[in-house]
Amino acid sequence: MKKVKDNVRKGMAEVGKTAAHLKADAKAEVTRIRVTDTDAEPLPVSGNKIDAEKASESVELIFGINAGIIWESLNQNGPMTVNDLAKTTALLPEDIYGALGWLARENKISVEREGTVRIYLLKL
Repeated sequence: MKKVKDNVRKGMAEVGKTAAHLKADAKAEVTRIRVTDTDAEPLPVSGNKIDAEKASESVELIFGINAGIIWESLNQNGPMTVNDLAKTTALLPEDIYGALGWLARENKISVEREGTVRIYLLKL
């Protein structure tokens, strides 16, 4: 049993490292696109308001990337809680919930309860 637990811990650590790298790569790519895309315009700001249509494109990109990270973690590790996902992906809980919402909207995950804990798993 101890060997299994050690293997699970090693696997979770590996997924966490991979997720952190994916997240860093995604952020770098978003920055690269914003900096190098000559057709792109800065988000129009009027007072404290940003053009909602243009801002939603960035939000959708972030949520989509995080959803991919969560999907990959669930795919590699099986069912997990939000705390487990936070450990394996290095995402903040609010980012995890946004990504889970994205995946739920696409009908790619299920939720089960064990007592008061929600466990998320992929629909295959």
